[in-house]
Amino acid sequence: FFVMDTGRRAPDHWRDNRPPKGLESHPVVNVSWDDAMAYCRWLREKTGKPITLPSEAEWEKAARGGQDAWEYPWGDAFDRLRCNGKELGLGTTTPVGIFPDGASPYGVLDMSGNVWEWTRTMWGTRYPYQPDDGREDVSKSASRVLRGGSWWEDAPALRCAARDWYSPHSWGGRRGFRVCVSPFSTSDL
Repeated sequence: FFVMDTGRRAPDHWRDNRPPKGLESHPVVNVSWDDAMAYCRWLREKTGKPITLPSEAEWEKAARGGQDAWEYPWGDAFDRLRCNGKELGLGTTTPVGIFPDGASPYGVLDMSGNVWEWTRTMWGTRYPYQPDDGREDVSKSASRVLRGGSWWEDAPALRCAARDWYSPHSWGGRRGFRVCVSPFSTSDL
C-alpha cells in the first residue's frame, strides 16, 4: 500500500508495485535509508504511533538484550543454523522469522543475517554513545549506520557489534530495514 499511496519508487525487482511471487514474507530489499524513513513517516501517519527506524543503540540492545558481552543474539558461539548468513549457503534472503533459535534474549528475530538493516544513526560518530550529540538528527543527509549483516556475509559480520554504512540515497539487494515504536515524540523524528 505504501508505494501506491505515496507514488514512491518500488524496489527494482518488484513488478506492478508488488514483491515477486514467493517473496511476500521476505524482508524488503533494494531500499535506501530515504525510502525506509519515508515508509516510517507514512506508517506513523496511518497508525498514529511514533514509528521510526531504530537508533544504532536501540538496534544493538534489541540484539543483545541484557547480555552485553554476547557475540551473537543467541550467545558466543556462531551457529549457521540460527541465521541466514553466508555459511548457510542459500545465497538470497529468507522469509522473516524462520530462525526461532536465533532469537535475541528479548525474542527479536533476524538480528543476525538476512539483510543489513538501516538505523537512524549517522556514521562517523564516536563512542561512548551520546544520544544528544546530533547523531540521530534525521534531517541531515549523511551516511547512516547499518547493522545485522546479511545472507552474503560470513560469521564476523553477523556479530551483534558488526557495523557498516552507506549513503542515505544508496540501495542494494542486501540492505533492508526494520521499524520500531520510538520513545520519542513524533516531532523528534
